[in-house]
Amino acid sequence: MGLFDKLKKKIGDVSGQTAVPEQVHAPEPEPEVEEEDTSPEFDVAGFDPDDEESFFNAVLHMESEGQFGGTDESRAEIMQRFGIRDRSHWHTVKESVYSLLIRKHGSMNEVGQREMNWRMGNMQQHQQQATAAMAKGGGFEPVEGLTLESWAAMNAAIVGGANYEDVIKGSGLDRARWDRINAEWNARMAKDTTFAIATTYGNAFQAASKGKYAANVKDAQESRAANRDLGMPPPLTYEQFFEIMFEQNFAFLAGKDPVETLKGMGLTVVDWTDLGTVMGYHINRNGVRDHADITASSDRAKAKAQAHYPAVNAADVDIAF
Repeated sequence: MGLFDKLKKKIGDVSGQTAVPEQVHAPEPEPEVEEEDTSPEFDVAGFDPDDEESFFNAVLHMESEGQFGGTDESRAEIMQRFGIRDRSHWHTVKESVYSLLIRKHGSMNEVGQREMNWRMGNMQQHQQQATAAMAKGGGFEPVEGLTLESWAAMNAAIVGGANYEDVIKGSGLDRARWDRINAEWNARMAKDTTFAIATTYGNAFQAASKGKYAANVKDAQESRAANRDLGMPPPLTYEQFFEIMFEQNFAFLAGKDPVETLKGMGLTVVDWTDLGTVMGYHINRNGVRDHADITASSDRAKAKAQAHYPAVNAADVDIAF
């Protein structure tokens, strides 16, 4: 189950929890009658609800494992630091803090989005550290004099329609040397489990592209590095983006050339790649908050493409958000 699915489940789990149970001081009943206390237990342990990052970090480590998750050591440290006795106590604390955050931000959707955005920032920090380590270890050393950024720029020019041979010769290379350079950079990328090379290549490729959304890509890259929302308005609505996506998928299943399909919508491969970067980031930053709008937009776009290609089985189009 991915983070997005977990957050959607979390929305269902705590729906209706819009306030923290309060202590009510009533007059002493006469005669005194003992009643069972059925109010939910409330305990935030050592967490400060105004320090969301510490809480989101605790949830990440306590609830997940793997590259960006927790370890036995990190979970033990969190439990000691915040006074968490055991797993049962943690679940009480977690739901209590969430309930305070829901009251503060108005809905679980908003809280879930803030948590997702924090996690994206955390992953970005890990990626930056991996890139720095790769550079220190010599992983970005030029291959036969050609840097990763230059190699990416040359590939961007070729994908953008420049003549293959002209690009190679214009850089002072012959075909044999170009093939060796290609092979080495691709081999390095394939062996890099941190994706530092692939990430750097992707950024350089898009920085060198000449598509109509180049300015939006630059904004998206800067926004991702700073873990903030897009600085520029998104170039498309959710529905417009999904219409392009579904048109391509249905057209492909109908036997059409994807490049020609894009051309029919006034786009190049570079334009579509750039749109994917920009809108993908925009959807990640707002996917929980705008979940209903995104789902409805996707459904309408798929129905429109289905009407355009009635012979295609919609069940064969597998796009999930």
